[in-house]
Amino acid sequence: MAKNTIKIVDVQNKKADIKDIIKTAEQLQEKCSKYGINAFQPGAIKELKMALLLGHNWICNKAQADACSVDNKYLYEYLSATEKGNGQIDRFFKDDPDNSEQHEKYEQSMKRVLRNECFYLAYTNSNPSKPLDILRIYEVPTDAIKKETDRQLANSRNSISHIGFDETFAKKHGTLVYPKKSIK
Repeated sequence: MAKNTIKIVDVQNKKADIKDIIKTAEQLQEKCSKYGINAFQPGAIKELKMALLLGHNWICNKAQADACSVDNKYLYEYLSATEKGNGQIDRFFKDDPDNSEQHEKYEQSMKRVLRNECFYLAYTNSNPSKPLDILRIYEVPTDAIKKETDRQLANSRNSISHIGFDETFAKKHGTLVYPKKSIK
């Protein structure tokens, strides 16, 4: 199938299957609601799985960090992408010290980085039917994320950007924490 081909789901001729999908989704949301989780918030289930794998508690408030240590002392940010993709920090404002409004937006954006003890970059199976298949997770120091963020912003012509981190960056600056390397 060509990359730009429209994928159509024949809802009218697959009503029983579609009703089953919707019922299953509603059951999932009902279970999630017991814990204040919106199962359909982008990335929610993947982040929940990452927290489980990493031994963290998950924070389900969208405007906050993604997870915290079990003693609630440390905050963590989770970024994920399919293999060969980029985990992103969205809507990051470029600094302009001569423009107080733009500088304030940069400072607010940077708080989203600096509040975290570290970042976890996850790379998942690129098969579209396996979006929760986490292959590797790297722990990356916040300082490395900050430096790369500032480098990308300096090279951007836009006042607002998405900052991407591919697996080459994660390997160079981070430590593989999942799957754990076996000792032989």
